[in-house]
Amino acid sequence: MKRETGMGVALLAMCVALYASNPDFLGASNSINTFRQISMLGIFAIGTGFVIITGGIDLSIGSTIGLTGVIIAKLSSPSCLGLSLWVGIPVALGIALALGGIQGLLITHLGLQPFIVTLGGMLLIRGVSQTIADGGTLSLSGSPLLDFANGGYVQVHGAALLPYPLVLFLFVIGIATYVLHFTVYGRYVYAIGGNRDAAEYSGINVRRVEASTYLISAGTAGIAGVCYASYIGQMSQQVGIAYELYAIAAAVLGGCSLRGGEGTVLGIVIGSAVMRVIDNGINMFQLHYVDTDQVPRIWRLNPNWTYIIIGGVILVAVILDQTVHLVQAKRRIRAAGALAEAQKAAQTAAANDAAAKSGANGPSAPPPPVVTPPHDPPGQQGDQP
Repeated sequence: MKRETGMGVALLAMCVALYASNPDFLGASNSINTFRQISMLGIFAIGTGFVIITGGIDLSIGSTIGLTGVIIAKLSSPSCLGLSLWVGIPVALGIALALGGIQGLLITHLGLQPFIVTLGGMLLIRGVSQTIADGGTLSLSGSPLLDFANGGYVQVHGAALLPYPLVLFLFVIGIATYVLHFTVYGRYVYAIGGNRDAAEYSGINVRRVEASTYLISAGTAGIAGVCYASYIGQMSQQVGIAYELYAIAAAVLGGCSLRGGEGTVLGIVIGSAVMRVIDNGINMFQLHYVDTDQVPRIWRLNPNWTYIIIGGVILVAVILDQTVHLVQAKRRIRAAGALAEAQKAAQTAAANDAAAKSGANGPSAPPPPVVTPPHDPPGQQGDQP
């Protein structure tokens, strides 16, 4: 929890700094939109976290998000096939799950590297999206799905203070927290990431559990795709590009180790919030000053710096993760050495005590007798017969 606490404090400090620079940061409109963005990122970042905790990686989630939206638009948009959303959404989610399952099976049963499999999946899925959209854009204009992103509970002045994506995000948080932290399956996920061979020797079905994490990742990406389709209102193969990097960054910032075996749902939620607050803060941050002519001016961050800042954050997170692991490894080595020295000293002391006790309680051996050689009386020395 130390890392989650640290990231939570950093998130709070960023929010305070942004509010101090621009009070509109906590305005109703910006706050609701920020929560909506955090929710949509957090949904598929949690699914990515399952994969990362097992020591894997999923680079195809951004393409899966885009494909889900494209399929929904193709099937349910009034300008396309015009089918019911009760047909379009289940079909899109089913295809997303199938893609995740296929990738999981390729990784676990054929022994392929997750990076290569999901990289190929990313390109293939994006190509399918481009083919369905015919290289263009599919509009959802007139679809009732558009009411999902903008609607919600607790309506105030026409704005929902609790948007539906946030409600869905809270539901995903609850399910993921229970599964990962309070079930045997969750312990298996951590065990595989911590030591795959030991998990396999202990009887865990490593292939099945690992493959299921890619299914979870694809499923959450599909759910996020529904949200993004509702939020954007039009879909193309461009939607979802680099989203997987945001998810990985959110997971790593939240405490997930790329080596596996570490991470919490709470940390991923905090990491998602940090990523979106940074993204929003680049547009909201402003610094008031007076120039040499005494004219009040406002300095803002250059929007072109967005990827520079986010890339820097990712690098810092990875460097910190590596540094923490090196420090922990050195501490474990020192602790193991100190324990070995202590055990050796204890064994030596025990042996000395045993020797001292046996010497004090046992019978003492008598001194060896002194043998004196016989000799002639003084008066008889040198007598001859």
